Amino acid sequence: MMYPRDLIARLMRGGRSFEKPALYVAAARELGEEMWFFSLADVDWKRGTARGWNGVDPVWQRRPIPEVILNRTRTTRPSARRAILRLKRMGKLVRNERNVVSKLTIHRILSRDESLHPHLPETASLSSRAVAELLGRNRSLYLKPSRASVGNGIIRISKAADGTYAEVNRLGRTIRRRVGANGIVRLIGKRRRRSYLVQQGIPLMKYDGRPVDFRVSIQKGEDGRWQYTGMVGKVARKRAVVTNLHCGGQSMKASALFEAWGWDASAVEARVAALGLRVAEALERSLPGISDLGLDIALDDAAHPWFIEANFRDLRITFRDAGERETWASTFRTPVRHAVYLLRAKNGGAAT
Repeated sequence: MMYPRDLIARLMRGGRSFEKPALYVAAARELGEEMWFFSLADVDWKRGTARGWNGVDPVWQRRPIPEVILNRTRTTRPSARRAILRLKRMGKLVRNERNVVSKLTIHRILSRDESLHPHLPETASLSSRAVAELLGRNRSLYLKPSRASVGNGIIRISKAADGTYAEVNRLGRTIRRRVGANGIVRLIGKRRRRSYLVQQGIPLMKYDGRPVDFRVSIQKGEDGRWQYTGMVGKVARKRAVVTNLHCGGQSMKASALFEAWGWDASAVEARVAALGLRVAEALERSLPGISDLGLDIALDDAAHPWFIEANFRDLRITFRDAGERETWASTFRTPVRHAVYLLRAKNGGAAT
């Protein structure tokens, strides 16, 4: 498991984190293998070793670089990408090597699959023309940072009888103000406009008057194939425009939401899971090596699923907070089982 060095140090001291190394360690031991947590900064390239942690004893140790590596770092810097390429040239299998991908790139990849078109909101780079066209066809739209934002900086534009309104999310607080059609793009500072996209607003289902979407875990498992691990609801806080837990959202069991809406839970869950698997397969065609996804999928009042966003380093906490403890544990266990599958395939099927 590849972590940032400071995270390993914090975990060794017993510090708090969304990462739960004990769950990864237990999953590996069940299969007779061992987890090893290290950072790119601690690799000795000449010796082919890395200083790291076994997930249990609070001491640094040096061992050979693992044969299969699950990447849980933001490897966006050119130096990190070069280091991963070097690992691959050494014959190491690196999974999730590219785990920061812009929302616009994701949309373009998925748009190549015509079967996904009914599930993709209209999306474009931010421009006055794109805003005018989308607002002309929809009652609402969103302006979003193209890269990960945990909800910060997202703006919802809505049409009302007395004009057009902008609702800006800032660290969980929603600021609402009237805005003219020509002033929408100016809500984003000039320096930031190139990093924003505009997206069709989906009429999300609501619970207690609050918008809801779902985190859907799609992972590769012990047979090397994509599998559906589970889904959980994310309910926005009162008067919020985003459902992110970071911005005050609440986790809730999907089954409880479906029951509240009077839906056939198993049928809707199957529909969402099927979409999640198709999205994962489409993404993998352009992003080889991915194996662990947290997808955000919304449902409208017809129970039609819409793809919203892909997360390549799902923090998994939504499942735990909703009381889905077994599914939460599975989101840690499944990637390890996939890594063991890769390791044994690499070694000709023999256990190590």
